[in-house]
Parts: sequence; C-alpha cells; structure tokens
Amino acid sequence: MSVAVTGCRGYLGSAVVRQLHASGRQYQASLGRLEKLAPESIDCRAVIHCAGALRSRPSQDIWNANVTALTPLLRAISHSTLLVLASSRAVTAPRGELDDYGRSKRAAEQAATKHRGPVRIVRLTVLAGPSPAGLGGSFVTRMTDAALRSGAIAIPSRERAVDFLDVREAAAVMAAVTDVSLAWPGQGPVDATSGPLNLAALAHATAEAVQEATGRRIRLARADLPSSRHPPAADPARWAELRARTGVTPRPLLSTIRDTVHARVTAWEKSTDSD
Repeated sequence: MSVAVTGCRGYLGSAVVRQLHASGRQYQASLGRLEKLAPESIDCRAVIHCAGALRSRPSQDIWNANVTALTPLLRAISHSTLLVLASSRAVTAPRGELDDYGRSKRAAEQAATKHRGPVRIVRLTVLAGPSPAGLGGSFVTRMTDAALRSGAIAIPSRERAVDFLDVREAAAVMAAVTDVSLAWPGQGPVDATSGPLNLAALAHATAEAVQEATGRRIRLARADLPSSRHPPAADPARWAELRARTGVTPRPLLSTIRDTVHARVTAWEKSTDSD
C-alpha cells in the first residue's frame, strides 16, 4: 500500500515526494482539493500532510488551509491509516502571543489527535535549502538576496539566537516515519530543529558563501532589526534521536547555507542575463 502526500507541489511536500521516490516507496502525490475529498476515499497505509498556508497569506486563507481542509482529509482515510502531520513550533508560543498562523497550527494539531488511527506530529522550525519547488523564505535566502542587491547583510545590534533545518533532512525523516514499526521517541510531537544558532554567525557564513560564489565582497552591517516572531530555539535532542532511528544523516549547516546560496546566485545570474 502506498503513502499519500498532500501539498506535493510545495516547498516541503515536493522534498518529501523526492525522498519517497529515492527510497523506492510507493506513493500517491496528488489527492486533489482536500475539501472535495469523499469519506473513506483514500486507500493508503500513511498520509504525510504537508499542505497548508504560511504567514504571508490572509488570516481566513490560513485558517481554511491549515484547519478547515484537515477535516475532510481525516474523514477520507481509514482508522488504520497513519497520519504524519507537518506542524510548526509556532504553536509553542504563549497563548497571548499566538498569531493567526500559530493558532491555526495549534488547532490543526488538536484536530489531528482526534484521528482514530495513529498520529505522528513533527513541529518544524524555519526550513532552508533547495527543494524541487525552489527555495523557501529562510534567513539564509533573505540574507543572500540582500547581499546580491546591496553587497551587505544586516545583522541585529543585539545578539539573537535562531534555528533552521535543511528541508531535505526534514523531508527524509518525515518520509521514514511512515514506517509504523518505527519507535517514536517519547510522547507527543517532536520538534524538528538544529538547536540555537547565533544570527550574526549565520550571516557571516552566508556572506562568505556569497563571496565564494560571486567574487563580490559582502559587508555585515549592524542594524535595529524587528523582533522575531519565532519561538526560542528548541532542544534538538528528540529530533536527533528520531533522525538516528530513521537512519537519516544530518545535513551540515554550512552545506545547507552553501547549497541555498548557490541556488539563489544561479537564479539571480539567469535573471540578470535575461534582462
């Protein structure tokens, strides 16, 4: 029996599909519009639910994509089907600080736990690196864009810790946890995270990668940047345990940075040549 993937054309979903294909697993990569799914219409052993909307969308679109569309999906699968839900660490923000995105992801987790079958929830951090759908809007992507436009990357005046994870690593683990015989580490959702990283150090590594790719010298300029809406970096211990159980090799952060910069610089040069 196959694994079904929602959001297969998106940043994460396309990377998950690639991992399933590379591992030789059977998969179904298109379920159509979730709100139109008929009850008990999906025959598969597991569903990896990657579809959803990010913060950039209007509030109602976020709720519809992240919460409303989950109900017909749950009705369309059997009680024995494993649900792997791509959630977000945004749900860990204090209730008074939850934005529309965080509230929608929290509601999606609550809806998922009502599934009659097994549920595995992965709370993702900021994802970086190339996927078949392109590059996400990570710190590294934005820093690379700034470096290419102005030759400078802004860093906060005060020290700030962030975290991010290679999308290919996250996708590989999510594809692997569809094996129901795999032991889940502990109880509840697992935070997919690299652990805390210094934003200034991340900017420095990105600047070096852009310089290597373009030959241009990139400056680091301190500035009063807006406060982050992301929760503090999570403990990476359970993610490391889950990654080890699935046999997924961690992606070195410098490799993720270089791959992101290379993809962005290549796209930038192509657009410049076409102009």
